[in-house]
Amino acid sequence: MGIDGINSNIRSSVDSAQTYKASSADNDFERRLKAAAEKGEEAELKQVCKEFEGIFLNMLYKQMKATVPKSDYLNSDYGTEMYNTMMDETLVEAISQKGIGLGDYLYKQLSKQYLKTGSTEEAAGGVVDEKK
Repeated sequence: MGIDGINSNIRSSVDSAQTYKASSADNDFERRLKAAAEKGEEAELKQVCKEFEGIFLNMLYKQMKATVPKSDYLNSDYGTEMYNTMMDETLVEAISQKGIGLGDYLYKQLSKQYLKTGSTEEAAGGVVDEKK
């Protein structure tokens, strides 16, 4: 097995670890959102909405960067790709600290639905039934 084989094994291991991390973060986000809505915890709901904005910005940045054609001017190896990934994550984290307002809008909408009624069943489907 040559260096290329080792690099591809490492790359596939890192990719699978990142996929697992993303899916566990999604599950954790959903669990925390439901818990905050059921308990009526305003601060927790606000924090979850802010984290959702960070997840959204991360996905948006990755998709935008994927549209940029890669240059063959400089050779790219696994170390360079890892460095660029870490730099991108740091950039997105810095952007999400300030935010773009999506988390605030999401919080306003969810607080109307969940904190007012106190139950996720009454606000199912994104529509609050005022008659109940």
